[in-house]
Amino acid sequence: MTLEINDEFPEQQVKKEAIKLGIYLGILSLVIGIVSMFVLAATTNFTVTSALLTGFTVLFSIGISAYFAIQLRKTAGGFWTFSQALKSIVIMFTISVVLSSVGTAIFNVVMPEQQQIIFDKTINFMIESLESAGASDDVIDKQVADLEKARDESREFSIGRLVKGLGVNLIVYFVFALILAAILKREKPMFLKVDNAGDAAHPWQENN
Repeated sequence: MTLEINDEFPEQQVKKEAIKLGIYLGILSLVIGIVSMFVLAATTNFTVTSALLTGFTVLFSIGISAYFAIQLRKTAGGFWTFSQALKSIVIMFTISVVLSSVGTAIFNVVMPEQQQIIFDKTINFMIESLESAGASDDVIDKQVADLEKARDESREFSIGRLVKGLGVNLIVYFVFALILAAILKREKPMFLKVDNAGDAAHPWQENN
């Protein structure tokens, strides 16, 4: 027996879920980013701690994003096309990126000390790395000057810098959304086969 499947995609329901999960993802990203800044500012081994935090953040972001995307597919009824998946995941990522980026910018304005300490540690680490690699003083001075300029600019809130950062992050997350949509797409079949126990012959019927 076959049953025809309803081909209607619950767009509004999925959109609402994407917005909700995007808020959750943005808050998680913001909290992880702020905690990471405090940890990096307090650590005595900047290199190792930075590498560990970066690895954890990347793996966690990939894992939780994939999990939320799967939840979106469940909201869609278990089936969605590539374009439906991409649109839903992009909505979720856009909400997340805007929320976490704006939240981080506000935090850096309210509590700039943490970011300044991290910039100073980054400068010291870069000087040590370049000196170990045998770089010339001119190269080191230029790199240090660029970082000090970025540090000084970060002390003041800038709409242009925020928009630029948002643009870069949105491009990165759009590529990630393409990958997730390609992996998680599941086309809905036109018909679904269903075993009908009532159609099966009973033992006494088979003997007749």
